[in-house]
Amino acid sequence: MVIPATGEEITLHNGQKIVGTIVGFENDMFRVETEFGFALIFKDKVATISFGPSSPKEAGQKPGERKNPPPAPKSAPGALEKATGSSLAAAKPAAESSPVPVASPMSASPATTPAPAKAPPPPPVSRPLDAPLPADIQEHLEGNTYVNDTFQFAMYKPPGWKIHEGVPRETGRAIVAIGTEDDQTLLIVDRQVWSGTPDLKRDTTEASLRHTYEDYQALSESSIQIDGRAALRREFQGLMDGVEWHGVSVRVARDNTVFGLIGLTSAETFQFQQALLNKIINSYRFLPGKP
Repeated sequence: MVIPATGEEITLHNGQKIVGTIVGFENDMFRVETEFGFALIFKDKVATISFGPSSPKEAGQKPGERKNPPPAPKSAPGALEKATGSSLAAAKPAAESSPVPVASPMSASPATTPAPAKAPPPPPVSRPLDAPLPADIQEHLEGNTYVNDTFQFAMYKPPGWKIHEGVPRETGRAIVAIGTEDDQTLLIVDRQVWSGTPDLKRDTTEASLRHTYEDYQALSESSIQIDGRAALRREFQGLMDGVEWHGVSVRVARDNTVFGLIGLTSAETFQFQQALLNKIINSYRFLPGKP
């Protein structure tokens, strides 16, 4: 293949220059013969075309001039004069020639942006469930330790205290109640099952106490540990049948169940019995296995 020493200089909008001889125009593309072979260049990628001498007969012409530029094909007359654009289009070279070693940024398919992943739906809100207690609750004593076999927990039972049968279930969920013979001091263990993770602060025990006692007053609230688990302690006071009662409520969770210890004592015995109620609460522990 004989390539003239000079020819057209095609400048693209991206600044790239291609030197060769324009030999035709088809499908809005220039067919250019270069030293590497034939290349097809979209007209809208071309910024300027400078014409130089492309044969010995034209060597005497001034730079930039060409007496006989190659005619455009009949199907697209005048396309050469209208060509504008910004970059070299990718084109398949002729079968008999080598490809032009110019990579085109327009040759690749446009990158597709993956659709953003949908956020997982929020977990359902946990709420207290109405879970009735078993009809038969298994329990026994081991010296001064009360053991509940059904719900798998144990706690200290002071000497002289008894298990109250049929004690009023002030929270509606009482498992057991122990207390003094004179009924001046009482400790109740109850249970609240949740649909998901329990919320100790939202437990309904305080609402039940407010309903039970007149002039109910919450005195304090603090976070503590029971059996190595996070627990919530509240102290309160109120009136029942004209008698002033002082109390403490502790809530601790195991899985999706909240166990509550509610200690009550009359104002007359409060100073003495408060320490004993704290001892019972601090002794509370879960046994291996699930209730």
